[in-house]
Amino acid sequence: MMDNRKRNFILMVMTVLVLLSSIFLAKDPLEAKVKATWLWDSARIKDERDRILSFAGENEVNLIYLHIDQKQDFNDYRVFIKEASLSGIHVHALGGDPSWATEVNQTHIAELVNWIEQYNRNVSKGERFKGIHLDIEPYNQDAWETNQRQTIIDGWMASMEYFQTLTKDLKQIETGADLPYWLDEIPISQQQDAPSMSRWMIERLDHVTLMAYRDEGIVKLVQEEIEIANELNKKVIIGIETNPMKEKYTTFYGRSIPYKQAQLEVIESSLKDQTSYYGIAIHDYEGWTQLTLR
Repeated sequence: MMDNRKRNFILMVMTVLVLLSSIFLAKDPLEAKVKATWLWDSARIKDERDRILSFAGENEVNLIYLHIDQKQDFNDYRVFIKEASLSGIHVHALGGDPSWATEVNQTHIAELVNWIEQYNRNVSKGERFKGIHLDIEPYNQDAWETNQRQTIIDGWMASMEYFQTLTKDLKQIETGADLPYWLDEIPISQQQDAPSMSRWMIERLDHVTLMAYRDEGIVKLVQEEIEIANELNKKVIIGIETNPMKEKYTTFYGRSIPYKQAQLEVIESSLKDQTSYYGIAIHDYEGWTQLTLR
């Protein structure tokens, strides 16, 4: 018969093997569905780091779009991302402005990408940005509603192609962008059968975050983008708004927490079997924290 010492040794070895297998087989947190938020004020990661990450943990956030202030101390980003990584949270660098959709201002895209590349080279693996996320939104310019729209579209596409060129050789960096849900109605040109801006953008990015800013009926708004992304084997995150807006139907501000949760569950249950559905993004950290107080 096996003596106790030998039995205990075998049990110990088996326990170690089980633990090791769980480590090596553990999935990347973003192989599961995403729950993301935007953090626009990067200065907060220095003095409010624990509060931000605690909120993220309590609300199962696993992706933060963090706006980049290139003048901010590298160490602020390094410490924040390190602690976020330990909590299973990825951080993507966020930047953009409507003016970036012009050739003269493409330099800002290069500056952002170069800054991220330099930062990631100078920190350890657990302190690196996992992606770069653009929020350009040139349709917010008054000229969008004039005969200059096509010029704006052409500039936007040129800037996104430039972004694609700059990032194509960056290892382990996911590219993404915020897009309105209605871009599926905007062709890239006046030529017959021109593809939509949605298709053009989805094809060139790893994922898109659709700003489906409504307080109900969200699934219907994003259906075409989901189908396009299914076809192209790309990923779509569904974004909702929590800040006060002029059009109250575009935000969950003023709505109860149970109502918001119910709408998110509708999205999840309706899209969970779609291969392109990547999760939910809640805009933004500031608005979301205030929403939870009501």
